[in-house]
Amino acid sequence: MLDDSIFEALFDAIPFGIYVVDANYREVVYVNHAFKQAVEHKPGLKCWQQIYQQDQPCLFCKIPELVDGSGKPNGKVVVFEYFNDTNDCWYQLQESAMIWHDGRVVKYSISVDISQLKEVQNSLAEAHAELALKNRELERLANLDRLTSLNNRLKLDEIHHQEVQRAERFNHPCSIMLIDLDNFKEVNDQYGHQMGDNVLVSIAGLLKANLRKVDTVGRWGGEEFLIICPETSTQQCAFLAEKLRRALENFNHGPMQCTGSFGITGYISGDRPETMIKRADNALYLAKHAGRNCVRVIDSNNLIPLREIPG
Repeated sequence: MLDDSIFEALFDAIPFGIYVVDANYREVVYVNHAFKQAVEHKPGLKCWQQIYQQDQPCLFCKIPELVDGSGKPNGKVVVFEYFNDTNDCWYQLQESAMIWHDGRVVKYSISVDISQLKEVQNSLAEAHAELALKNRELERLANLDRLTSLNNRLKLDEIHHQEVQRAERFNHPCSIMLIDLDNFKEVNDQYGHQMGDNVLVSIAGLLKANLRKVDTVGRWGGEEFLIICPETSTQQCAFLAEKLRRALENFNHGPMQCTGSFGITGYISGDRPETMIKRADNALYLAKHAGRNCVRVIDSNNLIPLREIPG
């Protein structure tokens, strides 16, 4: 059996705080030099008083885990972290049971101050969270038109592809609407491109304000907008288009009046997104050649308009 001087010499050589607790009576029977440097040692105190500055036994006491049914050391080692709110420090504790030099069963604890490590971990976690937010914001911005803050063409293509797949899978209706602002070049020529940009931004807001939650609107390019309407027949989409046409016609753009031509088509089994876009574009062409400021619908592959929505 090693005597107490050898135990103390061994433990004092370790640069981390070590304390030894009687497994039965919970009294602190020994602390090493490193522990004394960090905590004032008062002999005769219970471990929860000396170590944790508590009035009651610790709820997280590990001694029951470290001894067998007869109270002897079971060889188990437990490692856990503890925050000491007295000195605002984090510690990692490694604990096990052993037979002390006087024959009694004790628990010894090696306590390592990991406060700096925790600060680094917290800083890394905060940096990671901030980076994730910035990445999400960059992803969001990558999907938006810079001028109008609507979905850009890339995002519209993605959403349209998803809705076409869903329409085919569940045999549900899906319609799209192409909008082209009438004579918009004249706005730029007469009032300047800054005014033209302002008009586009205003119209983007108008479209968003008059759509349903299920609809997706975006800038298709130039003065063209695309609206994707899931769970919507061409007839329903046409009525929505007429609502938008009238709102656009009555919208106050200052000294100018801005109207739009609308081309609509619906999903037909086997359609690809580009097939629907071509039909909607043909419907838009018909609206332009019908005098503009009107809605045209094509819902068959022969590109013959089946309905005309009156202005």
